[in-house]
Amino acid sequence: MSLPPVAAGVAADAVAALPARLRARLDAAVEQARGWPVESGAATVVVRPDEQTTVTLTTPVAADADAVCSCLLAPRCLHRAAVLNAAPILGPGPETADVPAEPAVETPSMVEANADQRDAARVLRSAAAALLTAGISGTGAVAQADLLRAVHQARAVGLHAAASAAVEVVELVRAARRDDPAFRLGDVTDRVRELLVACHRVAGGDGAALGVPRRDYEPVGDLRLYGLFCEPVRAATGHAGAATYLADATGRVWVVSDVKPVAAGVTVAGTASAVDLGEVRLSHHDLSRAGLLAVNAHASSAGRLSHGRARQAVAAPGASWSDPALDGLWQAPAAEQADRWLAAASLPVHDRRAADDLAFLDGLVAGADRGGLIVVTTDGLLVTVAAPHEDPALPYVANLRQLSTHATGHPVRLIGRFLGARRVAGLALAAPWLPDRHGGHLDLGAARLTRADLPDAAPLPIGPAAPAPVAPLHLVRHHLERVVATGRAALLSGVDKDAYRLTAAHLGTGASVLRGLGAAGIRRTRDTFGRLDPHDADLLAEAWLGAAVYEQAATREVIRSTWQTR
Repeated sequence: MSLPPVAAGVAADAVAALPARLRARLDAAVEQARGWPVESGAATVVVRPDEQTTVTLTTPVAADADAVCSCLLAPRCLHRAAVLNAAPILGPGPETADVPAEPAVETPSMVEANADQRDAARVLRSAAAALLTAGISGTGAVAQADLLRAVHQARAVGLHAAASAAVEVVELVRAARRDDPAFRLGDVTDRVRELLVACHRVAGGDGAALGVPRRDYEPVGDLRLYGLFCEPVRAATGHAGAATYLADATGRVWVVSDVKPVAAGVTVAGTASAVDLGEVRLSHHDLSRAGLLAVNAHASSAGRLSHGRARQAVAAPGASWSDPALDGLWQAPAAEQADRWLAAASLPVHDRRAADDLAFLDGLVAGADRGGLIVVTTDGLLVTVAAPHEDPALPYVANLRQLSTHATGHPVRLIGRFLGARRVAGLALAAPWLPDRHGGHLDLGAARLTRADLPDAAPLPIGPAAPAPVAPLHLVRHHLERVVATGRAALLSGVDKDAYRLTAAHLGTGASVLRGLGAAGIRRTRDTFGRLDPHDADLLAEAWLGAAVYEQAATREVIRSTWQTR
């Protein structure tokens, strides 16, 4: 049983109320709280730290009074603070997509941020700077509470984009500290960059960077959709479930998802669960091979369909990937698809459409390398297909190994998710040799290939494709991620050597921003009383942001060039 979401301000206030001697024990208590027994009722959740103590949460936990501990030290007790900081963070909008809400209003670009919003952005930026100074390894529950307190203040004055990025940072930091296998250092690095960019823009008065509290579901008319594929979802934020992707006759891709908080370490076989959409009585696996007729459908701007029994939808016949209704998705050149992905990737994560990062590729299996399966596309590109998750409970890695061993030289039609320079995460595939029992295509994360499903390896009818060009921008990325992981101490060595390598590769700007980051990392000034200057953290964050923005833009252009055909 998982804990209910808790408002950022409530979790932060619980930490602030603790005596100093209990704050020192909070990190260990939070780890213990994840294993305490949880009992769920109609509107409450009861956590039992021991036989004599209970922490009762009224869901959702939106105010201090919604969390009550029975011990004598309450509410300034360790039990309550540990439970509240072990729980997921409550978002700004309703938990259920189909609850009516006031429409979100986009912030006009000509509106300037007011003084309160600028001040809140500076506070949030300082909290993020403290994270970069200490790194994930030094950002315990107390430091997380400082960031959540800044989130609460930011939401109160309308800094929704920055607050959303900060919440994701906290969730990812928690995932890293509990050794969640779904955690990726690159994810939290990207979210920290988004957070600092939003804060920088708002602090400078840019009202367009304020964002909106949440994306409401708007009417999109009647939809006739055809299933594409489904995938299990497991996020480092503690959410899991499944998502099914469908396309209409125009090529627009839509998503039906069922993702919810789960206990840490649990892998959910969500693709076998039923889709909660109108009169549809199919699992996600079956829906991805069938179709859908939705009447007066509602969807977010990202293309996520509103679901629930209140919606009018019925199952309908599907289409194979080679049928005219879907075949057009594979007709766009890989370079054009990569441009679509890179344009979306430059936006904040909540402003991206759900399917803009999908790659639709035709090609031949060409073997494997350390990165995964190799496919030579019909455009003549050598593309690496990697596993989205390496969790052994999911069949991604095993399926890719089977394909690289037995399907060499055979054609495949692939759906992947763009990862980088000629690199995608494999999600689903179809092939003329695939047995009918798979229903037309194989969801790589939901079903396992057997040897009987695969053909015998055949020689490649074409020569090897040229490898993707390489630029050493990974050197900048490496140091950005090191700072996020371990703080300013990561910059004490290796910076000058890598800056020299960037200069030798004619990447002078990259060398300059990296040297600036190194200088900010070793800067430790003191005031007249010998105390460390707190502005050093802000200077480190400023240098880190400059390097991160450069790395994102330069890498985007390098990746764009690798997907171009010669």
